[in-house]
Amino acid sequence: MSSTKRCFQFSAVGRLDVGLHRTRLEDALYISEEQGLFIVSDGMGGAVAGDLASTITVKTLPLKLQEECKKLHYSDAEEGMLKAKALGRVVDAVKMLLLEKTINQPAAKGLGATVVAGYYVGHAAMALTYLGDSRAYLLRNATLECLTEDHTVANVLYHAGRINEAELRHHPSRHVLTRYVGMKDCPSAEVMLLPLQENDRILLCTDGLTSMVAEEDIGILLAENGSIEQAANELIACANAAGGHDNVTVVVIDVLPQQNDDTTEGHATNQEEVSCSVLEKTRESLKPWREENK
Repeated sequence: MSSTKRCFQFSAVGRLDVGLHRTRLEDALYISEEQGLFIVSDGMGGAVAGDLASTITVKTLPLKLQEECKKLHYSDAEEGMLKAKALGRVVDAVKMLLLEKTINQPAAKGLGATVVAGYYVGHAAMALTYLGDSRAYLLRNATLECLTEDHTVANVLYHAGRINEAELRHHPSRHVLTRYVGMKDCPSAEVMLLPLQENDRILLCTDGLTSMVAEEDIGILLAENGSIEQAANELIACANAAGGHDNVTVVVIDVLPQQNDDTTEGHATNQEEVSCSVLEKTRESLKPWREENK
Protein backbone atom coordinates (compact mmCIF):
# COMPACT_ATOMS: atom_id res chain seq x y z
CA MET A 1 0.00 0.00 0.00
CA SER A 2 1.44 3.35 -0.99
CA SER A 3 1.52 6.26 1.44
CA THR A 4 -1.17 8.93 1.17
CA LYS A 5 -0.01 12.16 -0.49
CA ARG A 6 -1.47 14.75 1.85
CA CYS A 7 -1.95 18.19 0.35
CA PHE A 8 -3.84 19.39 3.41
CA GLN A 9 -3.98 19.08 7.15
CA PHE A 10 -6.98 19.64 9.37
CA SER A 11 -7.91 21.56 12.48
CA ALA A 12 -11.13 20.31 14.06
CA VAL A 13 -13.23 20.71 17.17
CA GLY A 14 -16.34 18.90 18.37
CA ARG A 15 -19.09 19.95 20.74
CA LEU A 16 -21.98 17.94 22.16
CA ASP A 17 -24.85 19.38 24.16
CA VAL A 18 -27.85 17.63 25.72
CA GLY A 19 -30.17 20.50 24.76
CA LEU A 20 -32.90 22.01 26.91
CA HIS A 21 -35.54 19.27 26.85
CA ARG A 22 -33.60 16.00 26.95
CA THR A 23 -32.11 14.38 30.04
CA ARG A 24 -29.83 11.95 28.20
CA LEU A 25 -27.12 12.60 25.62
CA GLU A 26 -27.52 10.10 22.77
CA ASP A 27 -25.16 11.72 20.25
CA ALA A 28 -21.50 10.81 19.80
CA LEU A 29 -18.54 12.00 17.75
CA TYR A 30 -15.04 11.01 16.69
CA ILE A 31 -12.21 13.30 15.64
CA SER A 32 -8.75 12.39 14.33
CA GLU A 33 -7.00 15.30 12.68
CA GLU A 34 -3.94 13.15 11.93
CA GLN A 35 -5.99 10.38 10.30
CA GLY A 36 -8.27 12.88 8.60
CA LEU A 37 -11.35 11.07 9.93
CA PHE A 38 -14.37 12.81 11.45
CA ILE A 39 -17.66 11.18 12.50
CA VAL A 40 -20.96 12.33 13.99
CA SER A 41 -23.73 9.93 15.06
CA ASP A 42 -27.20 10.42 16.55
CA GLY A 43 -28.51 7.40 18.47
CA MET A 44 -32.01 5.96 18.65
CA GLY A 45 -32.85 3.77 21.59
CA GLY A 46 -36.03 1.77 21.86
CA ALA A 47 -35.69 -0.29 25.04
CA VAL A 48 -31.94 0.37 25.04
CA ALA A 49 -30.54 3.88 25.25
CA GLY A 50 -29.54 5.41 21.93
CA ASP A 51 -26.16 6.42 23.32
CA LEU A 52 -25.15 2.76 22.98
CA ALA A 53 -25.89 2.78 19.24
CA SER A 54 -24.04 6.03 18.56
CA THR A 55 -21.09 5.01 20.73
CA ILE A 56 -20.77 1.66 18.93
CA THR A 57 -20.85 3.51 15.62
CA VAL A 58 -18.13 6.08 16.36
CA LYS A 59 -15.84 3.61 18.15
CA THR A 60 -16.14 0.71 15.70
CA LEU A 61 -15.99 2.59 12.41
CA PRO A 62 -12.41 3.96 12.84
CA LEU A 63 -11.05 0.54 13.85
CA LYS A 64 -12.70 -1.25 10.94
CA LEU A 65 -11.63 1.46 8.50
CA GLN A 66 -8.02 1.12 9.60
CA GLU A 67 -8.22 -2.66 9.12
CA GLU A 68 -9.86 -2.31 5.71
CA CYS A 69 -7.33 0.21 4.42
CA LYS A 70 -4.43 -2.03 5.45
CA LYS A 71 -5.75 -4.64 3.01
CA LEU A 72 -5.77 -2.26 0.06
CA HIS A 73 -3.26 -2.39 -2.78
CA TYR A 74 -3.47 0.44 -5.26
CA SER A 75 -1.64 2.65 -7.67
CA ASP A 76 -1.35 6.35 -6.95
CA ALA A 77 -4.27 7.11 -9.26
CA GLU A 78 -6.54 4.53 -7.59
CA GLU A 79 -5.97 5.58 -4.00
CA GLY A 80 -8.82 8.05 -3.51
CA MET A 81 -11.50 5.91 -5.12
CA LEU A 82 -10.49 2.71 -3.31
CA LYS A 83 -10.33 4.42 0.08
CA ALA A 84 -13.74 5.99 -0.53
CA LYS A 85 -15.16 2.56 -1.34
CA ALA A 86 -13.52 1.19 1.81
CA LEU A 87 -15.30 3.84 3.87
CA GLY A 88 -18.65 2.75 2.41
CA ARG A 89 -17.92 -0.92 3.11
CA VAL A 90 -17.00 -0.14 6.69
CA VAL A 91 -20.23 1.79 7.32
CA ASP A 92 -22.16 -1.15 5.92
CA ALA A 93 -20.21 -3.49 8.24
CA VAL A 94 -21.04 -1.37 11.30
CA LYS A 95 -24.65 -1.26 10.14
CA MET A 96 -24.77 -5.08 10.05
CA LEU A 97 -23.05 -5.32 13.44
CA LEU A 98 -25.72 -3.15 15.05
CA LEU A 99 -28.49 -5.04 13.25
CA GLU A 100 -27.14 -8.38 14.52
CA LYS A 101 -27.13 -6.97 18.03
CA THR A 102 -30.82 -6.05 17.78
CA ILE A 103 -31.71 -9.48 16.35
CA ASN A 104 -29.81 -11.46 18.98
CA GLN A 105 -30.84 -9.32 21.94
CA PRO A 106 -34.60 -8.63 22.15
CA ALA A 107 -34.01 -5.85 24.68
CA ALA A 108 -32.05 -4.00 22.00
CA LYS A 109 -35.03 -3.78 19.62
CA GLY A 110 -35.21 -0.30 18.16
CA LEU A 111 -31.48 0.35 18.54
CA GLY A 112 -30.10 2.43 15.69
CA ALA A 113 -28.11 5.51 14.78
CA THR A 114 -27.52 8.04 12.05
CA VAL A 115 -23.98 8.56 10.82
CA VAL A 116 -22.17 11.18 8.78
CA ALA A 117 -18.42 10.82 8.29
CA GLY A 118 -15.63 12.54 6.39
CA TYR A 119 -12.36 10.74 5.57
CA TYR A 120 -9.37 12.35 3.85
CA VAL A 121 -8.29 9.98 1.07
CA GLY A 122 -5.38 12.02 -0.24
CA HIS A 123 -5.08 13.88 -3.54
CA ALA A 124 -6.97 16.88 -2.12
CA ALA A 125 -10.21 14.95 -1.69
CA MET A 126 -12.40 13.91 1.23
CA ALA A 127 -14.75 10.93 1.05
CA LEU A 128 -18.15 11.55 2.64
CA THR A 129 -20.66 8.93 3.71
CA TYR A 130 -23.95 9.15 5.56
CA LEU A 131 -27.12 7.40 6.67
CA GLY A 132 -30.09 9.17 8.24
CA ASP A 133 -30.60 12.89 8.78
CA SER A 134 -27.26 14.00 10.20
CA ARG A 135 -25.69 16.36 7.69
CA ALA A 136 -22.43 17.60 6.17
CA TYR A 137 -21.99 21.21 5.02
CA LEU A 138 -19.22 22.96 3.11
CA LEU A 139 -18.45 26.64 3.60
CA ARG A 140 -16.33 27.89 0.71
CA ASN A 141 -15.73 31.54 -0.14
CA ALA A 142 -18.41 32.55 2.39
CA THR A 143 -21.02 30.37 0.65
CA LEU A 144 -22.68 27.42 2.37
CA GLU A 145 -23.56 24.20 0.53
CA CYS A 146 -25.34 21.19 2.04
CA LEU A 147 -23.52 18.06 0.85
CA THR A 148 -25.98 15.44 2.06
CA GLU A 149 -29.62 14.48 1.46
CA ASP A 150 -31.74 13.60 4.49
CA HIS A 151 -32.88 9.98 4.47
CA THR A 152 -36.38 10.77 5.73
CA VAL A 153 -39.96 10.08 4.67
CA ALA A 154 -40.55 13.82 4.25
CA ASN A 155 -37.62 14.13 1.87
CA VAL A 156 -38.95 11.23 -0.20
CA LEU A 157 -42.29 13.04 -0.45
CA TYR A 158 -40.51 16.26 -1.44
CA HIS A 159 -38.56 14.61 -4.27
CA ALA A 160 -41.75 12.90 -5.44
CA GLY A 161 -43.36 16.33 -5.76
CA ARG A 162 -46.01 15.65 -3.12
CA ILE A 163 -44.89 18.44 -0.79
CA ASN A 164 -43.04 21.69 -1.41
CA GLU A 165 -39.89 23.06 0.23
CA ALA A 166 -41.83 25.10 2.80
CA GLU A 167 -43.86 22.02 3.79
CA LEU A 168 -40.71 19.92 3.97
CA ARG A 169 -39.27 22.06 6.77
CA HIS A 170 -42.25 21.41 9.04
CA HIS A 171 -43.61 18.07 7.83
CA PRO A 172 -44.50 15.59 10.62
CA SER A 173 -42.44 12.88 8.84
CA ARG A 174 -39.26 14.96 8.60
CA HIS A 175 -37.69 12.94 11.43
CA VAL A 176 -38.92 9.52 10.27
CA LEU A 177 -35.79 7.88 8.86
CA THR A 178 -35.71 5.73 5.74
CA ARG A 179 -32.09 4.67 6.31
CA TYR A 180 -29.98 4.34 9.46
CA VAL A 181 -27.29 2.20 11.05
CA GLY A 182 -29.02 -0.89 12.42
CA MET A 183 -32.00 -0.81 10.02
CA LYS A 184 -33.06 -4.11 8.50
CA ASP A 185 -32.67 -4.22 4.69
CA CYS A 186 -31.09 -0.78 4.73
CA PRO A 187 -29.57 0.29 1.37
CA SER A 188 -25.83 0.83 1.24
CA ALA A 189 -24.44 4.06 2.63
CA GLU A 190 -24.07 6.99 0.26
CA VAL A 191 -20.39 7.62 -0.60
CA MET A 192 -19.03 10.59 -2.51
CA LEU A 193 -15.77 12.45 -3.08
CA LEU A 194 -15.47 16.12 -2.21
CA PRO A 195 -12.60 18.02 -3.88
CA LEU A 196 -11.02 20.20 -1.18
CA GLN A 197 -9.61 23.69 -1.35
CA GLU A 198 -7.47 25.57 1.14
CA ASN A 199 -9.58 27.49 3.69
CA ASP A 200 -12.64 25.29 3.21
CA ARG A 201 -14.64 24.89 6.42
CA ILE A 202 -16.67 21.68 6.86
CA LEU A 203 -19.47 21.10 9.33
CA LEU A 204 -20.81 17.71 10.41
CA CYS A 205 -23.89 17.90 12.63
CA THR A 206 -26.96 16.16 13.97
CA ASP A 207 -30.53 17.27 13.35
CA GLY A 208 -30.55 18.88 16.79
CA LEU A 209 -28.85 21.77 15.02
CA THR A 210 -30.57 21.78 11.63
CA SER A 211 -34.08 21.44 13.08
CA MET A 212 -33.50 24.52 15.22
CA VAL A 213 -31.30 26.80 13.10
CA ALA A 214 -31.91 27.86 9.50
CA GLU A 215 -29.20 27.06 6.95
CA GLU A 216 -28.68 30.76 6.26
CA ASP A 217 -27.88 31.33 9.94
CA ILE A 218 -25.61 28.27 10.06
CA GLY A 219 -23.65 29.76 7.16
CA ILE A 220 -23.38 33.14 8.87
CA LEU A 221 -22.14 31.59 12.12
CA LEU A 222 -19.54 29.48 10.30
CA ALA A 223 -18.35 32.43 8.21
CA GLU A 224 -18.28 35.16 10.84
CA ASN A 225 -16.56 33.24 13.65
CA GLY A 226 -12.86 33.16 12.90
CA SER A 227 -11.95 30.19 15.08
CA ILE A 228 -13.53 26.75 14.88
CA GLU A 229 -13.99 26.82 18.66
CA GLN A 230 -16.04 30.01 18.47
CA ALA A 231 -18.06 28.68 15.53
CA ALA A 232 -18.88 25.41 17.32
CA ASN A 233 -19.85 27.17 20.52
CA GLU A 234 -22.06 29.68 18.68
CA LEU A 235 -23.84 26.92 16.74
CA ILE A 236 -24.68 25.10 19.98
CA ALA A 237 -25.80 28.31 21.66
CA CYS A 238 -27.99 29.26 18.71
CA ALA A 239 -29.72 25.84 18.67
CA ASN A 240 -30.49 26.15 22.38
CA ALA A 241 -31.64 29.76 22.04
CA ALA A 242 -34.11 28.55 19.39
CA GLY A 243 -35.57 25.99 21.79
CA GLY A 244 -32.97 23.24 22.18
CA HIS A 245 -35.52 20.48 21.60
CA ASP A 246 -32.90 17.78 20.98
CA ASN A 247 -29.29 16.87 21.64
CA VAL A 248 -27.01 19.03 19.51
CA THR A 249 -23.67 17.85 18.10
CA VAL A 250 -21.31 19.68 15.76
CA VAL A 251 -17.86 19.00 14.37
CA VAL A 252 -16.25 21.99 12.66
CA ILE A 253 -13.21 21.30 10.45
CA ASP A 254 -10.86 23.78 8.82
CA VAL A 255 -8.84 22.67 5.77
CA LEU A 256 -5.29 24.02 6.05
CA PRO A 257 -2.14 23.78 3.95
CA GLN A 258 0.08 20.84 4.88
CA GLN A 259 2.81 21.60 7.41
CA ASN A 260 5.07 19.60 9.70
CA ASP A 261 2.46 19.33 12.42
CA ASP A 262 2.35 17.24 15.54
CA THR A 263 0.11 14.18 15.25
CA THR A 264 -3.16 14.13 17.14
CA GLU A 265 -4.70 10.93 18.41
CA GLY A 266 -8.30 10.27 17.47
CA HIS A 267 -10.91 10.18 20.19
CA ALA A 268 -14.52 9.16 20.40
CA THR A 269 -16.97 10.58 22.89
CA ASN A 270 -20.62 10.99 23.71
CA GLN A 271 -19.87 13.29 26.61
CA GLU A 272 -19.60 17.10 26.68
CA GLU A 273 -16.46 18.13 24.76
CA VAL A 274 -14.08 20.34 26.75
CA SER A 275 -11.41 20.11 24.50
CA CYS A 276 -26.58 27.64 -0.24
CA SER A 277 -26.16 28.34 -3.02
CA VAL A 278 -23.44 28.66 -5.67
CA LEU A 279 -20.05 26.93 -5.28
CA GLU A 280 -17.19 26.88 -7.75
CA LYS A 281 -17.68 23.13 -7.67
CA THR A 282 -21.28 22.31 -6.88
CA ARG A 283 -23.02 19.09 -5.91
CA GLU A 284 -22.39 17.76 -9.45
CA SER A 285 -18.69 17.55 -8.57
CA LEU A 286 -19.48 15.08 -5.80
CA LYS A 287 -19.05 11.80 -7.63
CA PRO A 288 -20.71 8.78 -6.02
CA TRP A 289 -18.49 5.73 -5.74
CA ARG A 290 -20.33 2.44 -5.27
CA GLU A 291 -18.63 -0.91 -5.21
CA GLU A 292 -20.42 -3.36 -7.46
CA ASN A 293 -21.16 -6.97 -6.58
CA LYS A 294 -20.42 -6.72 -2.89
